[in-house]
Amino acid sequence: AAEAAEGDGTVDEAVTAAEKRAAGTSAHFYVDTLDYLRRGGRIGTAQALLGSALAVKPLLRLEDGRIDLLEKVRTASKAIARLEEIVVERAAGAEVDIAVHHLSAPERAGVLADRLRERVPGLAELHVSEVGAVIGAHTGPGLLGVVVSPR
Repeated sequence: AAEAAEGDGTVDEAVTAAEKRAAGTSAHFYVDTLDYLRRGGRIGTAQALLGSALAVKPLLRLEDGRIDLLEKVRTASKAIARLEEIVVERAAGAEVDIAVHHLSAPERAGVLADRLRERVPGLAELHVSEVGAVIGAHTGPGLLGVVVSPR
């Protein structure tokens, strides 16, 4: 939308660009601990205890403004590898912008960003940033999220 507006586009063209971009954008993320989701009422105490005991790491997605469980993966390394695979599949060789978000995990975010640079041939822009307090309060430290936005 900003590019359309800067390029002498009309307000309607900027709105159309924003709507098109938003419709194709997806957000997937991994949480390192289930405790914050339990505290926020997103999962029950029994689920959190069982998940922690089994080293279950949920992969979640943001869809229609809601957080939905995408998959349950055992161990952090497998979850991050699966998140990478999901992003590569989602990009599907198209020209995309990607944002890697994290909370208190800049090293993990950097490694994931480097891997995505190698594996996503249509990558136009890549941003790495730390999430804010609102998201962090619900997900906890160790969060890794990736937003894929087709151009």
